Amino acid sequence: MTGRLRTAVAAVASACLLVTATACVEARSRATTEPRRPAPVATPRPPLRIMPLGDSITDGLQTLGGYRTDLWQYLTADGRSADFVGSRATGPSQLGDRNEEGHPGWRIHQLTVRVREWLRVYRPDVVLLHIGTNDVIQRSALPHAPARLAALVDLITATLPNAQVYVATIVPLAAPAGDRLARRYNGAIPGIVSARAAQGRHVHLVDMHAALTKADLSADGIHPTDGGYSKMAARWYAALTGVPMTRWEAEAPAYTTINGGERLTTARASGDGKAGYLAAPESYLEFALPLPSGGRYRMYVRAADGMDAPCSQTLSVNGRPQGRLLYRPYGWDQWTINAVDVWLNAGRNTIRFTPQTCSAEIDAIDLAPAR
Repeated sequence: MTGRLRTAVAAVASACLLVTATACVEARSRATTEPRRPAPVATPRPPLRIMPLGDSITDGLQTLGGYRTDLWQYLTADGRSADFVGSRATGPSQLGDRNEEGHPGWRIHQLTVRVREWLRVYRPDVVLLHIGTNDVIQRSALPHAPARLAALVDLITATLPNAQVYVATIVPLAAPAGDRLARRYNGAIPGIVSARAAQGRHVHLVDMHAALTKADLSADGIHPTDGGYSKMAARWYAALTGVPMTRWEAEAPAYTTINGGERLTTARASGDGKAGYLAAPESYLEFALPLPSGGRYRMYVRAADGMDAPCSQTLSVNGRPQGRLLYRPYGWDQWTINAVDVWLNAGRNTIRFTPQTCSAEIDAIDLAPAR
C-alpha cells in the first residue's frame, strides 16, 4: 500500500465515526481498490546558506579554518546540506566549503560599513556573528561598543528580515584586565538580543565566552587553539539545532581506558590531548561515561588518520557491536568528524573503539540527545 493510499484509508476510518457501517465498508473498499499512482518526486531542498561573520576568530587565525572546519563537518555528518557564503575563502582540505566573512583586525563599525553589501549579494539564511574582540583589546570607545553592536544587528535584520541571526558573546581573553572588559561588553549582549527577539526579529544568543576557558586560547591569549575552535563549532551547532552537546576527551584518565595505545599531548587537539598509537589488534580506547538519562544519542567522533589510506575502527557500546567508523587520511592532528546513533543507559555506559585497519587517533567525542 502506498503512503498516499495508506493516508486515504486512515482518513476514511476516521470518517466512519460519522456514517453508517454499510457506507463505511463501501468507502474502505473504494479506498483500498483505488488505482495506485506514482509517488510524487520530492523536490530537493536548497542548501542552508550560512554566513560566518566577524573578525580573525571567524577567519581562523592560528588554526586554518577556525571553527568553520568542525561546524561544516557536524553539518555534513548529519546529512544537512549547507552552503557557507561570503567574499573570502580560507580553510583546510576537510572543510568542504571555505567561504566566509571573517576579517582579521576588524572592529564592529568596519563590519557595519560593508555588511549590507555582503548580505544583498549572498542572501544568507543564517548569520553567525562573533565581533567585538578588537574593540575590546584596542580599547576602542568601549562604553559605546554595545550600541555599535546593536546597530549592526539592526542593520542585518533590516536587510534580511527572514534570516536567523546568531549573536555570540566574544570568547575569553587570557589577560585578566582584558577579560574583565570582555565580560563587561558581553554583559550587554543578552539585552540586545532579547529586545530584538521580543520585537519578532529572528535573533538568538550564543554564549561563546562560557564555551571556552583560558586553557583553550593560543599563546597570544586572544585566539583559540585548535581545540578551542572545535568547542566553538560545537556551541554553534548546538545553537543551530537546539540540542545541547557534551564533550568527553579521549585522553582524560577519569573516564577513559587506553589499552595498547598512549595518551598524547598536543596543542592541536581539544583539551590539548588525544589517544594515539591504537594499532595492535588487542588495543582499544574505552570511555566509561555516567549519564543522567538513557535513550538514543547522537555521537560525534573527532578523529585523525595520518596513514596513506582510510583507517577504520570497530565500535561497541556496553559490550554490543555497533558497526565500524571510517576515517579519511587527512593527516595526524587533521581532525574529521563521524556521527553515529547509539543507545545508552541511565548510569554507567562503556563505549569502545578498536582498530580494524591501520591506525587512527581519537581526540574526543560529543554526545547529544538524538533529535
